Amino acid sequence: MEQQLDELIGFLSSPRPDVRQLAATYIVDFSEPRSEYFNQLINNIDKLVKPLLIICHEIPVAASKAMNTLVNLSTDATVCRQFNDEDILSMIVRMITSSSCYVADPASMLLSNLTKNADICKLLTTLTVGEVPGICSSQMAMDQLTDVFVKGMDKKYNKNASYNFLSSVFADVTNYSFGRSYFLERTTYDGKLPITKIMVFSEYPEVIRRGGVDSTMKNVCFAKDKHKEILDPNETNMLPYILLPLCGPEEFEMEDMESMPEEIQLLGEDKKREYDPKLRSILLEAINLLCTTYYGREVLRAKNVYYVIREMHKVETDDTCIELSERAVQLIQGEESSNTKDGQPENDVDAFEEI
Repeated sequence: MEQQLDELIGFLSSPRPDVRQLAATYIVDFSEPRSEYFNQLINNIDKLVKPLLIICHEIPVAASKAMNTLVNLSTDATVCRQFNDEDILSMIVRMITSSSCYVADPASMLLSNLTKNADICKLLTTLTVGEVPGICSSQMAMDQLTDVFVKGMDKKYNKNASYNFLSSVFADVTNYSFGRSYFLERTTYDGKLPITKIMVFSEYPEVIRRGGVDSTMKNVCFAKDKHKEILDPNETNMLPYILLPLCGPEEFEMEDMESMPEEIQLLGEDKKREYDPKLRSILLEAINLLCTTYYGREVLRAKNVYYVIREMHKVETDDTCIELSERAVQLIQGEESSNTKDGQPENDVDAFEEI
């Protein structure tokens, strides 16, 4: 069988479209990570990437199989390194941003696998491709991916794509300082902060989209020098979008509520709290990160964040969320000394070291 598989790999590069497309429909079954032939494909990855990407531009059935094969193979870290190339990465970005590409969504999944690699994250933040009419006037790949994520939700741009997996790409990129800088600095083509475009999806019904957005918001909070901008209602104003998923139907005393961000006031008895404990913990981590600066703690006190956490804590059942809630309360409600006003709080948040 190994010899036949080698022959099948060779057929992917056939000059005959029908031969390579048929090969693509067969090879996908061998690419499953549980397949006994998975490692054989990994060992031949240099013969697979470009031919499969070419087939992704051909008839829909073959394109889908070819892209699924790439998604499966890219779960292996050694495979991801094969994609650390401007031409290959540009090809993937163009598929994602095309309004007619049949495999735009699986291509987003592929990219979300690839950005587990730090070098690819770095390349993606500097990559330029041709402008895409209908998306944005920028040639920067990250600008295009951010805008198609917003404009393309619910298949509004491409009938075959929802782009939810791009939020995982953003979360991966913001694991690094260069990625955080991208999301927290205004773009040259529209003057907007990219984080403000995506943070509005923190309560989106689809868990993959809002989960990646939550992680991206948390990650940018590692940028301590940007806490003032992150919390400024006239700048990024990210705090309401961290708090909204943590809010339930509880009513607050009027005097307590008046100091809260306007976006979380008077939410109504039908307000639902984020049901996924992992996502709640990510949002609580973001709050704890904002507590690592004196400015952040002062704003959270002034905005009565304590009361939101208190009500959540009353009904919380997840141990991690309980611990994070209690830690945040200690930092927000704790007394400040001359030392903590100048640096870290005495009860330091050692768990949140920068990646």
